[in-house]
Amino acid sequence: MAEIKPFEMVHYSSDYSDVLSSLITPPYDVISPKEQEFFYNLHPCNIIRLVLGKQHGNDTTSDNRYTRAAGTLNKWMLEKTLVRRQKPCFAIYQMDFEEPQGVRRRLDGLIGLVKVEDYGVGKVLPHEKTYSGPKKDQLELLRACKANFTPIQAMFDDPDDVLGKLHSSILASKPDQEAVDSNGTIHRTWSVCKQDSVQTIVNFLRDKSFLIADGHHRYETALAYRREIETQNPSSVDQSHKYVMMFLTSMSHPGLVILPAHRLLKEARNLDQKVSMARLNDNFQIQEFDFNDRDLESVSRQISSKLGQYAETGGHFGMIINGEKKFYLLGLKHPLTSVSNLKQDIPEALVKLDVTILRELVLAHGFGLDEEDSETHMGYTPSTLDAIEKTVKGEVRISFILNPTRVDQMRKAAELGQKMPHKSTYFYPKVSSGLVLNVF
Repeated sequence: MAEIKPFEMVHYSSDYSDVLSSLITPPYDVISPKEQEFFYNLHPCNIIRLVLGKQHGNDTTSDNRYTRAAGTLNKWMLEKTLVRRQKPCFAIYQMDFEEPQGVRRRLDGLIGLVKVEDYGVGKVLPHEKTYSGPKKDQLELLRACKANFTPIQAMFDDPDDVLGKLHSSILASKPDQEAVDSNGTIHRTWSVCKQDSVQTIVNFLRDKSFLIADGHHRYETALAYRREIETQNPSSVDQSHKYVMMFLTSMSHPGLVILPAHRLLKEARNLDQKVSMARLNDNFQIQEFDFNDRDLESVSRQISSKLGQYAETGGHFGMIINGEKKFYLLGLKHPLTSVSNLKQDIPEALVKLDVTILRELVLAHGFGLDEEDSETHMGYTPSTLDAIEKTVKGEVRISFILNPTRVDQMRKAAELGQKMPHKSTYFYPKVSSGLVLNVF
């Protein structure tokens, strides 16, 4: 069973409530170098100095982005820039946002500490593969700061909205914190500290499984840190290393939005476009549509509309090549036959996913890209318009437009112990860094 508990939350002092919007950032892994600089300049107490500090050419083992983050954290705690609640509480966290199609939505859930367990042992389930580089970086930061700055986002099964009904009255009250991020999303938090309310939440979630939506690298970093501390000091009385901060929301929440992770191919070795198009014809029916490069928003809507017709059936992709004023719509000629020709070691739960078909039949078979090429030369964006603009401008060579992965597909793969390819999902919006911290 999953183990969840309240904690003594750390947050910005109320003295900073008027500038809170200038203090938060998205999670570290979606912050570009340009955005990092922007957040640094936004406010001297912006959380960027903790979540993604700058690297310097003269960094040493004793003076680097991780040690500087730890020093800044200690300074802010001593100066009461950041303050700690003296009673264990949960936090209700809400995001009021506009999705790319213009619809206004709200997503809310609970922030608490979840016990870190090995996959397959506890009730925490992954759905996506991870890579060593980000985990090494995050482990260095965790060692230095002994803190979680951004909640991992996870989902649980609650079709009757039991937890939502429990905190509905809280959402009607004035929030403890409110901030607006650079995308216009409003982030709000409320505290749940009464013992009976806390216990009701603990009891309800006790038998739930938590499916990680966003933050796989942070969870596996927490797992590595737990193992490290247990090896170094197996008799430690302090148990803080065994827990990690999570934002938990219902899989059935109407505000849950998953965007596609479009692929942006910057360059690749020995790429022969004519040969690639011939290979794509092996498996795909290819349609061509001319477009006006002076109205890319209209092109974006057109591609999204055509792909949306196949959101449930899958096997369809948009493709735009730099230098061509047209987009290609790729559709599997014979879905059952084509899928059966994929690698024999691909699990059944993954074989029909668009991200799998794209990787195997488009990138590998069509363009001859191995996994190293795909990771080294591939970028990602959830925005169709962004993908088109970057391709037309020549910032990338080819963009591949996908439909989003569905929650039911994620859940099926996770429950069967299978991990989807990297960047299979893009949950929107992102939980902010800076509103609720776990410092231990």
